[in-house]
Amino acid sequence: MKFKAAIPIGILLFSSFMAINAQSVTETNSKEVYTMLQNTKKWVVLDVRTAGEFSQGHIKGAINIDINQPDALTSIGKLDHKAKYIVHCRTNRRSKIAVDYMTQNGFKTVYQMMDGMNGWMQNQLPTEK
Repeated sequence: MKFKAAIPIGILLFSSFMAINAQSVTETNSKEVYTMLQNTKKWVVLDVRTAGEFSQGHIKGAINIDINQPDALTSIGKLDHKAKYIVHCRTNRRSKIAVDYMTQNGFKTVYQMMDGMNGWMQNQLPTEK
């Protein structure tokens, strides 16, 4: 009888441990990202658009890993898991793939720019080519 009681307790403890260790994404927008980048240089901007889109204009200092490439998640997995990331694409669909992977694989600080590069451009924020 004691063994049957221990199973639910074990499941509860395991679930609590997993919830504590689960990472989460903070949703943000382009205006907030611009302010964040002005306040500190400790952010890594991860642009998951295609190389062609990236060459048309990107956030200064951004690194480009095209999420559509077969080795994209492997490349993302090699990044510093302790760094602070702002991830974006054109809208937010492709960046969701990247941030989901990152949070499931132990990246500590991940922000997703929900309005993407479209929002960045609409807000007339600076880009580089």
